[in-house]
Amino acid sequence: MTGFTSTGLLSLLHRVLEAADPGLTRGIDRADPMDRAITSEAAKRSLIDRAMTAHGPGLLLRVGLHLDEADETPVLTVLRRSPDPQVIAAKWMRLERYHHAAHRTVIDIAAPGLWRCRRHSETTPASLGENLLIAGILFGLLKLAGLRPETLEIGGHLLHPDFRGADPGRTDGACFSIRWSGSSRDAALPRPRADRLSDRLTDLLAADPGRSWRIDDAAAPLALSRRSLQRKLAAEGRSFSTLLRRARMREAVRLLGQDRAGLADIGYCCGYADQAHFHRDFRRAANMTPKTFRAIAARDQIGAIVQ
Repeated sequence: MTGFTSTGLLSLLHRVLEAADPGLTRGIDRADPMDRAITSEAAKRSLIDRAMTAHGPGLLLRVGLHLDEADETPVLTVLRRSPDPQVIAAKWMRLERYHHAAHRTVIDIAAPGLWRCRRHSETTPASLGENLLIAGILFGLLKLAGLRPETLEIGGHLLHPDFRGADPGRTDGACFSIRWSGSSRDAALPRPRADRLSDRLTDLLAADPGRSWRIDDAAAPLALSRRSLQRKLAAEGRSFSTLLRRARMREAVRLLGQDRAGLADIGYCCGYADQAHFHRDFRRAANMTPKTFRAIAARDQIGAIVQ
């Protein structure tokens, strides 16, 4: 599909604009994010242009403040599970790569409590409105994850957190920075059960399957060094990579049982770099494709594959 956008983002944009000014959405049906993960970007561009013309930058920036009202999509669930801003940033950038987005964001944690963001395009540059929408979404994601976003700076202009009357000046909005306060939510990860290490590790990984886990990330919450974790897992005949696949398959099976979640979204939500990798891993673990599994599960002829 050429020229596409996230259906979940389009649905939220439609909802917020309609509540602010019903005339902005006239003639444009609200997209269903559970029908497909991506859709044509024509409707998004139309809504953004209407909002900019009628209300200026503020309304588009405020869309991100309404993420708690968004449809409960798998992608949003994955993003809000993130324990800290570094993980949020990594997931967001992987999401844009995963869907081969034409406009992408580089997020750099320049200092504690500070993101510096730069939008770039492989084709036609994003409009000011499109960049403002993403800046507001990233601001809102920090809030949704339990942090306290405090300022958004665009084009050298410091904007008030509620974005009313926002004026970013003469800029394309491609470069912006966000400051926040608040501590990491690593302590909110579930406490591992007192049984086999492989089970405790699987539970830890399954608590946030959309995260790009490394073995060092998992060793610390288990109070082990990298080498100790590897050694103890080997004694149980397991490895970190196989347990990561186990955790991802557990989540995939759960999401595939919700037959309106798109296969592309499910692969992303389970931590895969692309859909082909998800397809290969699922077939490797289940001896069938995700699509076949879904069809069988829908007929109530299959139980849990990953235990």
